[in-house]
Amino acid sequence: MTKNLLSAARLIAACALLSWQALATPALAQTQDGAALNSLPPLQIVNQTGLKVVIQVNQDSTIPNGIAKQVLAAKNLLDQYRAIGMKPGQDFDIAMVFRGDGAQFLLTDAAYDEKVAQPHGQGNPNRRMLDALAQGGVRFYECGVAMRMKGYVPKDIRPDSRIVVSGMGALVDFQKSGYIEVTP
Repeated sequence: MTKNLLSAARLIAACALLSWQALATPALAQTQDGAALNSLPPLQIVNQTGLKVVIQVNQDSTIPNGIAKQVLAAKNLLDQYRAIGMKPGQDFDIAMVFRGDGAQFLLTDAAYDEKVAQPHGQGNPNRRMLDALAQGGVRFYECGVAMRMKGYVPKDIRPDSRIVVSGMGALVDFQKSGYIEVTP
């Protein structure tokens, strides 16, 4: 019995040492021929069909021209998919759920100027980007909870948007339906 315990203790110690060495040794950032990994061409999307993505827009973080960073990220994803020939509704489906502080980005121009504390003049600065997303097959959903909290009514929201009872509930629904949730 003592011999078996000693063998087990040695095995555990050896495994611990190997694990520690693996953590302590930095991974080599090179290919087999010695080239740096970051000098290789960028990796491309491998799975190019059946992609279902739901993007949560829940922050009021913008770039200097007032465009929401999360809306810009969605546009970049759409552009990337289209650049490699993927087709909306066939190869991919993108939905966006606007909730919390991100709910303001689905406001019409008039509502944006009226209801957003620091409007950027000329209405919602996201309008053109949202128009391009909609033309690319992206669907928009506005959180009803956020609307009530912020004092928005249906006429304040873009007409191509669907109001959902709860943005969080919609996200759960999308996930249960096979969508991958992304919060840029």
